[in-house]
Amino acid sequence: MIVTGIRMSNALAGLLLAACSSAPAPVAVPPLDLPTQDAATRTMPVVAGRPARVFVFAGWDAACASTAAPQVTVATAPVQGEVSFRPGQSTSIAASAGGTCAGRTVTGTGVYYTARVGARGTDRFAVEAKLASGETNRRVFEVTIAE
Repeated sequence: MIVTGIRMSNALAGLLLAACSSAPAPVAVPPLDLPTQDAATRTMPVVAGRPARVFVFAGWDAACASTAAPQVTVATAPVQGEVSFRPGQSTSIAASAGGTCAGRTVTGTGVYYTARVGARGTDRFAVEAKLASGETNRRVFEVTIAE
């Protein structure tokens, strides 16, 4: 199947499109060094010193039930803050390959960014998620730090 412009299995399609929003995600995949901007990614500024959820990586099966949590790692660290992960985060599926799971709720691993006190401007980092099958997804986040 083709999802977000690349060939992948149903499991990876599920991993890609869980998010903090139920709006459909765009189908274009940006180059690896550009931020991933879609309805699944946080766009509100973050407050320095406070963790802010920017995304949830989740997998689901054909019945729209949560699968085992992906292994999530920081691929490129931010300059002005820290990234942390919180398993067991509930999220709505923004879009799914056949459209049958869109709007359903699943559990995944939340990606949180905390800007250091005194940080200003924007920060960028990349996170990779890997399913038990070995399939991976990389997302680049750019966050604005509130003044």
